[in-house]
Amino acid sequence: MSKFLKSGLLLLLMSFLVISCSNHVKTLENGKKIDSRLVGVWSGSEKDQQIEGVEKKWDMTRNADGTFILDFVFTQNGLSQKTQETGNWWVEGNKFYEFHEESEQTDVYTYSVLNKNQVKFKSQSISISMSNDSYEFIDTRKK
Repeated sequence: MSKFLKSGLLLLLMSFLVISCSNHVKTLENGKKIDSRLVGVWSGSEKDQQIEGVEKKWDMTRNADGTFILDFVFTQNGLSQKTQETGNWWVEGNKFYEFHEESEQTDVYTYSVLNKNQVKFKSQSISISMSNDSYEFIDTRKK
């Protein structure tokens, strides 16, 4: 195969990969980008990662307009408490941003889509103190 043909095929393959990888990122009217693979209702849980002795479960609804509703259940010593947070989310590259209206703070995570029903997040900058420096979790699609 000629060098010209090999170069052309490589360029075509690279173009296809760039297009196929970026078609899930949408730009909103406010200029922020969302990854449409993250839209939906997701659930997750963790224990002892943010606060020793605390189990946390959540359902997060990420809307296509970049808003979210996050319902938490915290359990410690057999007692549970429910809370709800709202805000905006967006992505830049492989980073996921979550602005919380209540605290006016933005949490930043790297994220990777494991499959259409699971996304792995790892904290980069988070507004609350944690017991664990490398806070990671997986969200699983409910809807």
